Amino acid sequence: MVSINPTTSDIAAIRKRLSQFSCLTTPPQLSPEQMEQVREDLLLFNELSEYQTLGICASTLVKAKVAMEAFLAALGVPVSLDLPDRAGAVYLKFNTLKGAWYLDDYSGTSRGVLITFHTSEPETADLVGTYGPFPFTLFEAQK
Repeated sequence: MVSINPTTSDIAAIRKRLSQFSCLTTPPQLSPEQMEQVREDLLLFNELSEYQTLGICASTLVKAKVAMEAFLAALGVPVSLDLPDRAGAVYLKFNTLKGAWYLDDYSGTSRGVLITFHTSEPETADLVGTYGPFPFTLFEAQK
């Protein structure tokens, strides 16, 4: 585990681990150990960033909502989203700075959770980026 005061090389190592999931269309199958490492990495980047944007592509609104609420709770932003009914695949986005969500139909084949970390601090600028897709259930047991 990396300390809360990570070095530039710590951030680079975490970024490398998280970036391996970029450009996938579906989340990878992860072992329990890999799931734990990904959770630790995301939570550290969460602590170091100013805010996050999450995007979920899911086959149903229920799956997207459950995943979004679990991820947000793990990131320290517990919310209960009051979303309108919608049939079919969806894209659900949430901005933790504004506390705002966006919901739309989704016709693509990608599935999973994307997280973008934002910061204006020069010492943590290397963490800025979009990571994922991650499994919908990554933080399910963490509620």
